[in-house]
Amino acid sequence: MKKAAAIVLETPRLIFREWLPDDWVRFKPIATNPRVIGYVGTGQPPSDEQIQTYIEAARKLYRDEGFCLWPLVYRENQELIGFCGFDRLWGGEEIEIGYWLAPDYWGKGLATEAARAVVRYGRDTLGLRRIVAVVQPENKASVRVLEKLGMIREKTVSHEGVEHVFYRSGGP
Repeated sequence: MKKAAAIVLETPRLIFREWLPDDWVRFKPIATNPRVIGYVGTGQPPSDEQIQTYIEAARKLYRDEGFCLWPLVYRENQELIGFCGFDRLWGGEEIEIGYWLAPDYWGKGLATEAARAVVRYGRDTLGLRRIVAVVQPENKASVRVLEKLGMIREKTVSHEGVEHVFYRSGGP
C-alpha cells in the first residue's frame, strides 16, 4: 500500500503536502521546463539525480526544521503543479520564501495565494519574524508576487555571477 503524504497547509485552490520519494517523477516536467527555470540560477535544467537529491534534501529540512519548499497540488485535478514554502537562502541563516509553478498555472493568482498562505504559516506556526526573498530583476511576475506580499526591496546582490534583487519582510 502506498503511503499518503501528510497535508501541511491548504488554501481554497491548493494543497501543500510533504514530499514523497517518487514525487521527483511528477516534479521533473516543472523543474526542467525552460520557462520555469529561466530565472533560476543560470537557467540550466537539473538532472534526474539532482531533482531526486533536491527532494530528499527538502524532506530532511522539513523533518529537521519544520519547513521546506512543499509540493503544491492543485485541488481541482490533484496534479502536482509546483512548490512553495521556505528554504535557507543559499544555505545560510536567512529564511527565504520561494515558489515555482508549471506554466499552465501562471496568471491565475496561484503563486500569490500560495505565498500569502506560506507567509502566514511562517509567522503564526513557525514564529518567523523575518522572511527574505531573492529574484532575478527580469522575472517581473515573481517581483509582482513579492510586492503583493508587502515585501520591501532592500538591495541588489550577486550570487554565483547572477544578479538578484533582495527583498525582506519584517524584522531588522
